[in-house]
Amino acid sequence: MDINVAQESTIKNLFSTFLTKDEQICYFSIPLYQRKYSWSEKQWEELFSDLCHSFAKADMNTDYWGNIIVYKKDSENNYELVDGQQRIITLLLLIASLGSIEKNDGYLPLKFDDEQNSVWVKIAENSRLTQDEKRHPFNRAKNYFTTLVSEKEVDKQALLDHLLRTKISVIIVNDELESNLLFGRLNTRGISLNDVDLIKHSLFYATERRLPPTGDDVVLQKWNNLVQTTSQMNISIDEFISKWWEIHYELSEHSLYTSFLDELDTSEYLNFLDSLLSVATEIKELKINSGTDNKIGRNLKWLLKISPSRQLLPIIISIQETSFGRHAKVSLFELLTVFEFIRAISPQTDFSNLEEEYLRFSKTLLSEVAGKPLSEREIMVEIKKLKVKMRELLPDLEDFLNNFTKLRWDDSDRWEGSGHEKMLSTYAIYTLNNWLDVINHGAGAEYRTRDDDEYSIEHIRAKKNATNGELSLEYLIGNLVVFEKQPNNDLGDVDVGEKISAYRKSSYPQMKELIFKNKRKHTQSYRTKYAMEWDIKDFTIVAIENRGRYLANAFYDKVLELLE
Repeated sequence: MDINVAQESTIKNLFSTFLTKDEQICYFSIPLYQRKYSWSEKQWEELFSDLCHSFAKADMNTDYWGNIIVYKKDSENNYELVDGQQRIITLLLLIASLGSIEKNDGYLPLKFDDEQNSVWVKIAENSRLTQDEKRHPFNRAKNYFTTLVSEKEVDKQALLDHLLRTKISVIIVNDELESNLLFGRLNTRGISLNDVDLIKHSLFYATERRLPPTGDDVVLQKWNNLVQTTSQMNISIDEFISKWWEIHYELSEHSLYTSFLDELDTSEYLNFLDSLLSVATEIKELKINSGTDNKIGRNLKWLLKISPSRQLLPIIISIQETSFGRHAKVSLFELLTVFEFIRAISPQTDFSNLEEEYLRFSKTLLSEVAGKPLSEREIMVEIKKLKVKMRELLPDLEDFLNNFTKLRWDDSDRWEGSGHEKMLSTYAIYTLNNWLDVINHGAGAEYRTRDDDEYSIEHIRAKKNATNGELSLEYLIGNLVVFEKQPNNDLGDVDVGEKISAYRKSSYPQMKELIFKNKRKHTQSYRTKYAMEWDIKDFTIVAIENRGRYLANAFYDKVLELLE
C-alpha cells in the first residue's frame, strides 16, 4: 500500500487547489458504506469554539484540524473520504453559514453517493428547502452556526477569512481495502466508532489475514454490495446489521460488538457477511418486484415508507428467512402494511406493546424446537397470536374515522409535515382502489396487488376553491380519487361539472364508485343515515366530509377482514 501524507493544506486550498490535478477537476465524495452525518450540537459547538479560540490568538501555527484519509483511484476524478467526513461536512456547512461555498469550475467540493446529495446541493447553493429538508441535519448545523455567529456578534467575513487560513493534513491511500483498515486503526477526533464500524473493521482485518492473496478484495466487495443493497431500501447499514443480530443472537449487556466477538469465530466472518447480503438482496428484490408480480413488493415498498416501528426490520427479515406458504406470506405483508398505516395516523394510541410483540414474533419465527425449524402449522399459530395483539390495539371505529378523514394531500408544501401526510393519503387512496379492482389483479389474486403505473391523485372539487390555506377542506382525503395521469393533467384545476365526462372514461373502479351510487357499498338509505352519501353533480364541502367517512368505513372493514 502506498500512503502519501500530503503537506499541510489550508482549508481554502483543500477545497480548490488540492482538487485540481493535472488540469482535472476533482471533488471529495462520501461513499455509501460510510455512516450518515452524525454530528450534532455537542460537536458543532466544540468545532465553533475551537475556531473562535484560534481566531482570538496571534499565533496561527496551531490552527490545525488534524488528518483526513482519502482513497483515490487514478481513473476517477474523486477522492473518497474514508475518514474525516464528519469534519469536512461540518467545515463546509460552517463556511456556508458565514458566506458561500465556492465551486471549482462548476463543481461543488463535496458530493454524496446517496439521496443526501440533493439536500446538500440545495444548502450549498442556498436554494429553497422543503419543510422536511429544513429538518435535515445539514440544515440544522448551518442554522446552528448562523445563530452562534449572530449571538456572539462576530465579524462574519473576518471569521470566514480566518477559517479558510486554518490547516489540515490529507493522507492519500491508493488501496481501498487498506484504507478501511487504516481507518479502523486511527483514533480521530469526533464521535467514536460505533459497533457496526468496529464489526466492519474486524471483518476487514481478520479476513484479510486469513484469506489467500488472490488479488480480489472479497470482503470489501461483499461489504460494499451490502451497503448499496440496504441503501436502495433506504435502510442504513447500521440498522440492518443491528436488527439482524438482535433476532439471531442474544445481545451482550455491553454492546453489539462485544456480542459479535463472543458469538462468532473469525472463521465464521465470511458466512456472517454472506447471510446478511443474502437476505438483504432477497428483500430488495421483493421490494423492486420486477417482472411477474410477486404480490408482496407493493406492500413492502409502502411498509418501508410508512412504518415508524423500530422492530419493522426484524419482522421483515424473519419472514423472509422463514419457509411457509406463499399465500400466508402475501397476506402477512398486507396486514403489516395496513396496520402500520393505522399506527401512523393514530398518534393518540399507545402501540408500545406492539413493538414487543413484533420482536417476540420475529425471534419465534427463527427459533428451533428440538433442533428443527418451526412447522408451517406452528408458524400459523404465531401469526394468529400476532393478530390477537393487533386486534387488542386497533383503535375503535370512531377514533379511526376521526384520524382517517383528517388526512390531506397537497403538492405545494404548504404546511409542516405535508410530504408525509401526502404519502399516507396516497397510500390509502391507491389501496382502496386496489381492493375494489377484482378484474385487473393478475392470476392467483383476489384483487389488484400492484399499483398501476398510470395512477395519479385527482382533487374532485377544484383546488382553486381552497381559499382557507391548509385548513381548506379541498385538501382532505374525501376529495381525492385515483385517476389516470394523462386525463388528470389535461383537465387541470377546473370545476367538477367540467370533469364528469372525463371521469366516466376512467377504467378505475374507485372512479366508478365516485360517480355511480349503485357501485358503492351498503344501501343508499344506510349511507344517508350514517352521513356517507354524496352526489357527484353537486360535490360540495359536505360531500367531501361524507365521502371521507365512506372511505374510512371501507378501509376499516377491510382491516377487520384481514385480522380474522
